[in-house]
Amino acid sequence: MVDDGRVQAFRMLKPPCVELSQVALRYKVNKTTAKDLLKPLERLKEILQHVNRFLDVKLADYVFFPLSHLFGESKKLPPRVLEHALTCLRSLIVFGWKDQLSSDLGKQLIILLTFVAGGSPTDPKPENVDEEVATVAFDCISDLFTSSLKSFLGGRDAIDAENIPLLGHAVTVLLSGISNGPATQARLAACRSLRAFIANLPDDEALRNFFPGIVSCLAKVLAGGMAAKAPYKLLEACLRLLEQALLRVMADEQCLSLRGASMSGDNSNRGWLEATAGQIKMALSSLVPLRYHGRREVQDAFFSLYVSILSNCKKSLGNCTLLILETLVVLSFKSSSEAGQKRSRQLQQILASEPDLLDVLKDVTYDWVLALPRVFGSNDEVKRSRTIEQISTAYELLFNQSASIAALSESTITSVKSCAGVLVQQSSGHSIRPLPEDSVEVGRVLRCTVSSGAVRTFHPVIIGATGQDGMAMELHTLVNQLYDSVMLPALEQSLVASLRITVGDEQIANLWLMLQLLHQRSQQFTETEQWLNIPDQRLNTVMEEAYAFSLEIVEKSTYDDSVDWRLQALALEVVSLQATFQKEDFRPELIDALYPILERMGSSNAALQQHAVTCLSIVSHRCGYPSASELVVDNADYLVNAVAVKLNTFDISPQASQVMLMMVRLCGSAITPFLDDLIESIFAILACYHGYPRLVESLFEVFHAIVEEAAKTSFPAIEAAGKSTKRQPYRSTTIPDVVARLRTIKARKDAPLNFDESSASPPDQGVSETAPSATAESKPSRTHTLIHTITLQTSHHLSTPSPTLRRLLLNLITSSLPTLAAQNSSTYKDDSDKNTSTDFLPLLATLWPHIIRPLFPSPATSNKSLTSSPSPPATEPDLPTLLAAIETLSTACIHGGDFLLSRIEDLFPQFQTLLTHLEKSMLHETKTLGRARAERSLKFKTWDALVRLVVVMVTYVGITREMEDAVFEMVGGEALMRERDGVREMLEGVNPGALWLLEEERRVRDGTGDGGGRWKVPVVEGWDFAEVELYV
Repeated sequence: MVDDGRVQAFRMLKPPCVELSQVALRYKVNKTTAKDLLKPLERLKEILQHVNRFLDVKLADYVFFPLSHLFGESKKLPPRVLEHALTCLRSLIVFGWKDQLSSDLGKQLIILLTFVAGGSPTDPKPENVDEEVATVAFDCISDLFTSSLKSFLGGRDAIDAENIPLLGHAVTVLLSGISNGPATQARLAACRSLRAFIANLPDDEALRNFFPGIVSCLAKVLAGGMAAKAPYKLLEACLRLLEQALLRVMADEQCLSLRGASMSGDNSNRGWLEATAGQIKMALSSLVPLRYHGRREVQDAFFSLYVSILSNCKKSLGNCTLLILETLVVLSFKSSSEAGQKRSRQLQQILASEPDLLDVLKDVTYDWVLALPRVFGSNDEVKRSRTIEQISTAYELLFNQSASIAALSESTITSVKSCAGVLVQQSSGHSIRPLPEDSVEVGRVLRCTVSSGAVRTFHPVIIGATGQDGMAMELHTLVNQLYDSVMLPALEQSLVASLRITVGDEQIANLWLMLQLLHQRSQQFTETEQWLNIPDQRLNTVMEEAYAFSLEIVEKSTYDDSVDWRLQALALEVVSLQATFQKEDFRPELIDALYPILERMGSSNAALQQHAVTCLSIVSHRCGYPSASELVVDNADYLVNAVAVKLNTFDISPQASQVMLMMVRLCGSAITPFLDDLIESIFAILACYHGYPRLVESLFEVFHAIVEEAAKTSFPAIEAAGKSTKRQPYRSTTIPDVVARLRTIKARKDAPLNFDESSASPPDQGVSETAPSATAESKPSRTHTLIHTITLQTSHHLSTPSPTLRRLLLNLITSSLPTLAAQNSSTYKDDSDKNTSTDFLPLLATLWPHIIRPLFPSPATSNKSLTSSPSPPATEPDLPTLLAAIETLSTACIHGGDFLLSRIEDLFPQFQTLLTHLEKSMLHETKTLGRARAERSLKFKTWDALVRLVVVMVTYVGITREMEDAVFEMVGGEALMRERDGVREMLEGVNPGALWLLEEERRVRDGTGDGGGRWKVPVVEGWDFAEVELYV
């Protein structure tokens, strides 16, 4: 059956072989073209693939004959023809000659294939080789080495000296193809060829001669810039090739005979081993960057190479053990990939089987730990991250092997503390955004945030510089790993011992590290431990030391420059952590801890303030309070006592006022009843230190907060009080109105006096029973009395030269007047349900001179002549203060009503002068900046506020007949044209006819009326109207 197949194969091969031979001979003498060679070659290629199982040596020789004519002209052949010819040759090598190739033909084929793949050995600059041709040529060499290397070398283990140059040139071509091949596929084919050569070369001595060149070439490909540009498949193939070469030459079994020869007196082998081991170490050292390659295939090949060296070359390459173990640890980093976990398990098995390697691993870890602070302080983020990962992986391997790490404990603790110090030092230059001076809005936001309980996580303190977030996370990871190790007690003891004796950044670093350990413990504080109440003596000791130290820090003043804000922020975190551990048992500690927390909520440092907000939120939640407000109210007696001690001793530091301000902002009016004594102490300090504007401002900020919180609870009554003083719009009195009024008066006079018998009682009894209720009804509340006192005292400080303080005091009066008027109106009512204002109006009369002083700095004189020409103010007023005074006066007019009529009448000329001056200034600014920009300026806002004040005066206070013309002059011009709020409605209420005439005059003047500049005469049948001339 086989013979029939051979015969059939011969019959199929003969025609294309004969044709190819003829065409090749004609091609030699240039009687045909290369195109004519393709057709028989393609047919021969297809037939060889079809009959390859029937090929033998004779058929291979027969087919090779016409191919030899083509190979003789290989320089002239096109790449495609040469590629088809090499493909046919490859089929002959694999399926035809196999291991029966003759020695001479084998040598000829090696010469031919190396020439095709790499050029002539005598040509220093071979021409460019086509990548497909080179790939097929290298594959032919690989198949030739695999199937016939031993046969054409004579079948002996030792190679004749005459064959060494031939093999040397072949190896050189292969190495050149690996490093400088025309394409990736060609370079990979060269790697396969060299692997076949190393695997099938029987002479170990000859291979040792080729070994240095092989390692050197592979090291160049795998190291430096070439590795960064090389495809990952090539890197993987080169690593596999290097592993094969090392195991073939430097395995302990292979080197055993060389050592035996050295012991017998031949020292040349010993010197070769030592020199080669040193060169190999240098080559492996150059491969260090490759351990961080991103491809899994390269990492697996690299790991396999080093594992093989560690397992099979332990003695011959013992000088590389440290380097190899470093690389294996790096490649065993436990990532989320399955390959990384697999490599980690394999390395653990090696360490378990080789206990001696644990000492080497400890040395590696020690070197990394010593270098950690230097690396941590550098700007190389990648190197820093890698070093942390390496140390973490090394410790994990040591822990899993239960190795003793006592020698590493001290150095590790020192390095970790140094790294924390570097981290803190680099974050010290981070600038903190200060909060605005006006803390009213800030306090409102704080109250809303804390009460909602939304803030339960601290912002990192040790941040700021670029990349520091990652640094903190990396160091946090390492600390968490040390938490589960035997080094934890030593680390905690070191931190506790150094916490009070260090200063500056080092102290902050120690507290930060302690916090990381305590946070890790809090995360492991499981529900079982909570129910069983399992004690942890070491944890309690560390926590108590940290808490005691933190209390000492937060009890210091926020204005103490010696205390870094970061240290205070970390101390607040410790306080919240103590509350987390103790929960409701922490409530007694609030006596000492609550005051410093509230004090830092008033800090001008935004980060520290936010830390205090978060701390208060956590503490209130852990102590079982529904909100931070209830916590403060429940502990108001402690806070009031602490503040009172400072105030009663005339401690003028700002902390007490800050704490009071935060208390009021957080709790609202609920805490007002506790503040009576504190208010008296504040008045005493104001009387003694009224010359210190910043101190007075901080104290009046507290008063302002009290007034604002009281106003929130009285808002409905405030609205009702404002409506009660609003005057009805102007309406002409008609005859029916007069008749209705006379009938009402007559009915009231004629009504008999009737008493209900059921309610009749003796006079004495009635008086005695009704008197207490009337007294109780008329007694003002404590809040009303407190705000009345604050407002009255505020007026005495309005003469201060500080514009900021004046604006604050005016805003305080603006906030207090509606509350006082509302409470007064709801308390004192007569039979006609009209506000009698027994204490509000006298207070308003007292405040009046102080309110108008910012409007008219010169003494206000009574001027009844409203027709006199106004004169501008002597000096330019302070616009922010003027705006605040206008708002205050508007509020006073709304709630004072016609009580202020005579005062307004006296000052009306001054109001007209001021409004005229502001309007001129505003119009000039409008021409300069444009209307859109000018309406955002302070001058426009002040003018607009003064216009609203005039509207409020007319609407709530009222005016006399003599003042009507002045009102139209003040707001009937620019304010009416700009359609400011309420102006038109107010003028219609004063005199609708005058408003019509004013607008008609403007239309005539502007030429916008129907008469084109003249008043249009009406036309009515039967009537004649005189023509009217309007003088405008």
